[in-house]
Amino acid sequence: MQHAQLPVAIIGAGPVGLAAAAHLMTRGERPLLLEAGADIGHTVRQWGHVRMFSPWRYNIDTAARRLLEATGWQAPNPDALPTGNALIDAYLAPLATLPCMAPHLRLGTRVVAVGRKLLDKVKTIGREAHPFVLRVETADGRAHEYEARAVIDASGTWEQPNPMGAGGLPAHGEATCAQWIATGIP
Repeated sequence: MQHAQLPVAIIGAGPVGLAAAAHLMTRGERPLLLEAGADIGHTVRQWGHVRMFSPWRYNIDTAARRLLEATGWQAPNPDALPTGNALIDAYLAPLATLPCMAPHLRLGTRVVAVGRKLLDKVKTIGREAHPFVLRVETADGRAHEYEARAVIDASGTWEQPNPMGAGGLPAHGEATCAQWIATGIP
């Protein structure tokens, strides 16, 4: 491939984004993890007090486990039900701080647009030959662009909840009543 030297960009450094990065690394690929929050698992922390309904055995990715166990990490009890905070503290944080993972992580980096280098939205012929361009804003207000040969969106829906109406449209009056609508976990 023409842009094989470019990284695979992953938007979001929560459970799915970090697992995707682990899989890429085990295949010799170079990820670029872009996390809008100040730390990994930013939105998981917002519901960190909630106990998950699936035990550890279903919450630890196999590629991530291999990377962690190579450093002596011990998995939690496979039958225990972690909270969101435990998921971060016992699994995601150790994974993100691995020497093979940490250099690829950009915290406080919100992706605001994704496009194809030198192409507008209507050009389709030869589109696959152009790298992706990710425009980001950092926590200190700076703008930057990264190029990538592929993009994985693992940003989740926490900060972009689905509308309440049918067909993916907001319910009548939803925008007017937005200040009284809670979409998160109490």
